Amino acid sequence: MKKHIVLIMNMVLAAVIVGAIAFTIMHALSSDKAPAEPADETTAPAVTEASTEAVTLPAGERYKVGIIQHSTKADSDSCYAGFISQLNDRGLLSNIDIVYVVEENDDKCKEEISRLVDEGCDLLYTVGPFASKAAAKITDEIPIVFAMVSDPEEAGLVESNEEPGGSITGVSSYTPCFEQIDLIPLLLPDAKRVAAIYSSTDENAVRQAIIAVWESEDYHYTADRYPVNSADDLKEATAKIKKEKTDVIYLPIDSFISEHLDSIVSFADKNGIPIICGNEKMMRRGCLATCEINYTSIGRRCADLSYDILFGKKDPASLPVIYKYDCYNLVNRQVADKLGLKLSEVALQNVEMVDYEKKE
Repeated sequence: MKKHIVLIMNMVLAAVIVGAIAFTIMHALSSDKAPAEPADETTAPAVTEASTEAVTLPAGERYKVGIIQHSTKADSDSCYAGFISQLNDRGLLSNIDIVYVVEENDDKCKEEISRLVDEGCDLLYTVGPFASKAAAKITDEIPIVFAMVSDPEEAGLVESNEEPGGSITGVSSYTPCFEQIDLIPLLLPDAKRVAAIYSSTDENAVRQAIIAVWESEDYHYTADRYPVNSADDLKEATAKIKKEKTDVIYLPIDSFISEHLDSIVSFADKNGIPIICGNEKMMRRGCLATCEINYTSIGRRCADLSYDILFGKKDPASLPVIYKYDCYNLVNRQVADKLGLKLSEVALQNVEMVDYEKKE
């Protein structure tokens, strides 16, 4: 498993923002591509698969769990569904009273969290960064397990991802950039040059691009970064990409890129350049492939953490944030056909071909 990289990414990010990036990174690879490695070579916490083992509990051991979901989007719903499904699979629902709240309004969400605290919940399961941060501010006594927080350490939720401290821990939803770049040798074995296009003012996008470049260089690709902040920047970047005869474009999850995705896809189509992207929504708009997080799995792991805290009497302060991905490798069939790609049997065994024309 790759070692944790959050600390060194923050150092590099700071250098990127001030325009003085100067770094050399060496990181170890293994068959399990979890995020990363810090400069001090500290090993990231070991992570196990979500348990499916049912447990026998005393009938009188009951707990009240408040679930606060700040979004009605499908990813958030999947985190909730996975949490409930895992509790059920482990035979825990008969010992847990669930109070489920979905509230997209910020002020009302805070009010609902306060209500759950006042009602004496034994644990809060928070889905999304807003609900997680709000809950952490409202109570430091009730254990909190979070989902869908990209970097909880940077968000100030935990003292460190390895040793959270306080009363909060959870499962990161960090974009699986390593796994996305790993699709290149699988789908495009002749590729030699990769270009990452991203907004230099979006910190998350910068991090994704840095990781993508690191992973590309580990495959001995020539990897170019193209920070863009305007339509003119993008036009200049695509001109250079064409001139350099780039084989693959990588696009992170980035609001600027999303705004201009149609024009990037149009450029890529005209020049026969495949795009590996940050999520399925981007792939649906014309990119070739992505590796998408399994949010149901995140919910399941959060349920296991909740079991450890409530029934195992473990202190959340000492339960490391989980950085472990169950992902889907997805390929847009229409784009693959347009590019004339003939995927190998190995590739076909490791990806799901998505036919958007039939879905529509």
